[in-house]
Amino acid sequence: MNRTLVVFLAVAAIVLVAGLGCHKDPLSSYKPDVVNTQDNFHFQLKDVKNHDTTLIYFWHMLGSSANIDQSASIKGGTVAVTIEDSAYQLVYQTDLRQTGSFTTSSGTPGWWRIKFVLTNFSGMIDFRSMRR
Repeated sequence: MNRTLVVFLAVAAIVLVAGLGCHKDPLSSYKPDVVNTQDNFHFQLKDVKNHDTTLIYFWHMLGSSANIDQSASIKGGTVAVTIEDSAYQLVYQTDLRQTGSFTTSSGTPGWWRIKFVLTNFSGMIDFRSMRR
């Protein structure tokens, strides 16, 4: 093997390992409260200030639709939420400016994906999804 390639691979491995050791949850300082159990998902986040991040949770859902309860105190920025079923079909989408109770579209049971996209977000989030 070429000596330059060996040196490059060694340096790349060191950088990768060092980077993994420095990884930190982007919201850990806000102490998010997450309950992620079969047929019940609850995400709560308080006192966020000017934050950009994307969070993805995989949720085991035995039903074909879910009840959603959501509220947020948005002082700045936006929060987009999408839910996809186990067949990657979009069953729910909102910007969290709407508060209240909603229902997802019908989907395929299994591992559903809940995605939160915070853009320059300041405020509080309380989001719950439960099997219907």
